[in-house]
Amino acid sequence: MSFVGKVLVVVQVVLSVCFMGFAGAVFTAQTNWRNESLKLKDNVASLQKSMNELESEYSNYKTDKTKEVNDAKSQAELAKAANEALTAKIKEKQNDLDTVSAERDTSVAQAETTGEEAKFRRQESDRQRVVNKTLHNTINDLRAKIKSLEDTIFTQSIREKSLVAKHNKVLDELNYLNKIVANLGIDPSDPAIAGMQTPPPAVEGLIINTKKDKRNGTKFVEVSLGSDDGLSKGHQLYVYRFGNKENGNRPKYLGKIELVYVDPDKAVGTVIDAAKNGVIEKGDHVNSKL
Repeated sequence: MSFVGKVLVVVQVVLSVCFMGFAGAVFTAQTNWRNESLKLKDNVASLQKSMNELESEYSNYKTDKTKEVNDAKSQAELAKAANEALTAKIKEKQNDLDTVSAERDTSVAQAETTGEEAKFRRQESDRQRVVNKTLHNTINDLRAKIKSLEDTIFTQSIREKSLVAKHNKVLDELNYLNKIVANLGIDPSDPAIAGMQTPPPAVEGLIINTKKDKRNGTKFVEVSLGSDDGLSKGHQLYVYRFGNKENGNRPKYLGKIELVYVDPDKAVGTVIDAAKNGVIEKGDHVNSKL
């Protein structure tokens, strides 16, 4: 056998071995592919089933969520309508609040004004009450004075009636005495007679000097009153001295004088009645009434 034949045989053997290996590999690969194919078919079937289940769940989920979305949209629309209604109501309430605030401010201003007026009226009332109380007290005092004056007037009217009666009686007696004096030939215009007939007016003066006649012991006093004061010869005056704190400021009676000489602004009288415990001195008082 030639070398070429040997080489071809070797090549044939090598190729046979290669083809055997290749066939074994193909067979092994075919067997593995079939198993993998069956496994993949099972996986595809399982996945298809899972996908169907997922599609069913997704459909249910989509239906539920679509329903929820629709419900949410309906609720949103209702909420929007309610919100718009609430917004309008809030705006209306805000307008009402603004109106009420304005009315409140007006009421507060009126209340403050009313309070000030009430305070002023209360103060005015208090002042008027004080004035009324003062007027009431004044009225009561005036009523008391009026009552006292009415009593005084009543007493004075009684005295006046008594004095009128006495005056009429004295006039009758004076007329009677004038007739007697005229029958005796005495002039009634003689100052001595006039002083004896007419009582001295209500006067008050001072002793301005005293003097005693050593021959007959007669004591003469000069007084600060005269004919200008309504005095005449024959009028009699009372002499007294103001007291001191020891005897309670009571006046002390010193005696009585009878005027024997009368000037317009002064007169001289003699002491006709002297108190036992008093001496008439300069500065003592004279009065026509005790």
